[in-house]
Amino acid sequence: MFKKPFHAKPQSHVRSSDRRKLRAELLAAFPQTTEAAVANLLPVKDAKDGGGGNVTVSKLISHAGDQISLYSVEGQPIFWKDLDGRILPTVYTLWKIPSMLPLIETHGPVLLKLFDGADLMLPGVIVPEKGFATFCVGDPVAVTVRGSSVPMAVGRMAISSDEIKRTDYAMRGKGVHVLHTYGDQMWAYGNKSAPPDSVECQANTSGSWSKVSYDPSRPSSPESAAEPIAVASHGVASKAAPEEDSEPSAPQSSPAETDKILEQALLTALKSRLPADPKLLPMSSSVLYNTYILPSRPGGTSLDIKLSSYKKVGKFLKAMEKRGLLKLKERGGETLLISVNRSHQQIVDFHAPKKVAGDQKPQPAGLVGAESPAQPAQTALTIVKLYKATSKELPLFQAIGRSKDSYYTPGEVRDALDEYVRTKELAKPANPRLVKIDAVLCDAILKKDEYNTVDDLQRDAIVQRLLAKMDPFHELRAPNKQPMLKKGAPQPITIILEQRQGRKCVTRISGFEQYAVDAQDLAAHLKVRCASSTSVSPIPGKASAVAAYEVMVQGRKTKECCFVLEKEYGIQQELLTINAKA
Repeated sequence: MFKKPFHAKPQSHVRSSDRRKLRAELLAAFPQTTEAAVANLLPVKDAKDGGGGNVTVSKLISHAGDQISLYSVEGQPIFWKDLDGRILPTVYTLWKIPSMLPLIETHGPVLLKLFDGADLMLPGVIVPEKGFATFCVGDPVAVTVRGSSVPMAVGRMAISSDEIKRTDYAMRGKGVHVLHTYGDQMWAYGNKSAPPDSVECQANTSGSWSKVSYDPSRPSSPESAAEPIAVASHGVASKAAPEEDSEPSAPQSSPAETDKILEQALLTALKSRLPADPKLLPMSSSVLYNTYILPSRPGGTSLDIKLSSYKKVGKFLKAMEKRGLLKLKERGGETLLISVNRSHQQIVDFHAPKKVAGDQKPQPAGLVGAESPAQPAQTALTIVKLYKATSKELPLFQAIGRSKDSYYTPGEVRDALDEYVRTKELAKPANPRLVKIDAVLCDAILKKDEYNTVDDLQRDAIVQRLLAKMDPFHELRAPNKQPMLKKGAPQPITIILEQRQGRKCVTRISGFEQYAVDAQDLAAHLKVRCASSTSVSPIPGKASAVAAYEVMVQGRKTKECCFVLEKEYGIQQELLTINAKA
C-alpha cells in the first residue's frame, strides 16, 4: 500500500478531546494493549503544556487511490485510519508495543520479498508448534522473522484459521495482504530509524540485514520440534553453519555471464519472438520481460535479473535504449516499450537460435528437483464458436452417424457436409464443388419458394446456410479452468465514457459476467491500475440467472480498462465495445 510514494495533504492539530477519543478507539481495537502503553504512545497534552508531544493528522492518498488519515506525534507516524474507521499501527508503534498485533512468522528471504511489495503467501508462513490461534479474514496482524518478536510488516489476513485447519495445514494460497513494511514510504515519512536491536529470544544477533537466509529443511508445521536458529541484527534469520553431510549449493552465474545471457535473450526476442504488430505497443516492461525475454534465453540456462549487473528490468531496458535498440516511455510510474528499432545493426547481424528455453516442454508436475524452464503465464482467453443442429438439420448429421447432442465448429460442419456428400454421391462429376440437393438438404437449407427451383448449390453456400440455421453457441477456454459452454454468440463487453457535470468524466464497464469476471475483483484491479476510485452497482431490470453488475471508474480510463481486461483476464480488444456519451 505504501511501497510507492503517496500524496500527503497539510497536517492539522488534534485537540485534546479528540485524543481521548482516539485512545478509547485504540484500546477497543487492540484489547491486548494496556492503557499505560496507549497513554505513552498518544499523549493528551502537547509538549508545551507539559505533555508528551504534538499530535497531528493529515489526509493521505496512496498511489492506488486509497484515502487514509495518518496520525503522527512530533512528526513520527504512529497509526492510520481508513475510510471505514479501521485503525492500523505503523512499524514505529509496533516496535514500542510489539504485543499490539498478533505475530505471523516467516523466513528471512521471504521477509525481503515483502519489503519489495509482495504479499505473504501461505507457503512462506511458519506454523506454530501448536497450530494457529483463531483469526478471521481481514484481521490485522504483524509479520516478523523466525525467532524474533520485532514486527517488520503490517497487514490483514487473507484467509481464516478455520480454513487453514480445514485443509489440514496444506498452506497454499495467499496468507496476508501486506499494507506497510519497514523501509517503505510510510516508514520514510517518519524519522527512518532502524528496528530495535533487542530480540526476545535466545539468538545470536550478529550480522546485518543484507545477510539473510534460512534452512529450508527446518519443519514448518504444527507439533514440529523447536530448533535453535541464529538471528541477524534486528531479527532477520541468518544462515546456520552447514552440516558435514549437507549438499553444496549450486554455483551462481557471475554478473558478466548473466548480462550476456540477458542481452542474448533480448536480441532473440526482438529478432524473432516479438511480433512486429503495432497493436501490441505500448507494452509494459514486465510483460516484455516475462512473456518474451525470459523464455528467449538459451535452452538449459537460467536467468535471474537480480544476478546481473543491472539488477532491475527497467535499468536494463534503459541501457538498451541508449544503444538504440528500442524506445521507452515512462507513464504512471511504469516503463513502457514504445517501439523497436529492427533496422539496428546489432539486431540485423544477430542470428537468433531456432530453439530457446520457452520452446521446451515443462516437466510433469510432481517431479521434485526436476529442472524445467520458466514458462510465461498463458492468460489469453480463447472463444470457440460452436453450432448445434436443430430439428431441420439433424437428419443430415444423423445420416453420417453423428449424435443429436453434438456441437460443431464451422470447420467440423464443413467436414460433416463433405462426408454426407461423399456417402450419398451428391457431387457433380463435371464440377465437384457443386452438390446436388436431395430431400435431406432441401429440408435443411432451402426456403419454400426454392424447393422446385434450386437443384444444386456450391459447397461453401451450403455451409453458410447450415451455419445460419443452426443454433449458435460459444465455449470459453482459459488456462487452468474448465471450458464453459454458453448459448448464443459471444457479446462484447461495453465500456462507456460518460461526461458528468462540468468536465468530470466516468468510465463504466458492463457485460463482463459472461466471461466469468467477478465485479469486485475487476474493481480492485482497476483501482490499482487507474489510481482512481471505483464502485460496483447492480444493473436494474436485468432478468438473468447471473446477476449483472456495472463497475464505474472515476476519470477517462478506457485505455486502462482495456489493459486490465486483457492482462488480468485475457479478454482481447475485439471483444470490447467502447462508446462515448456527451
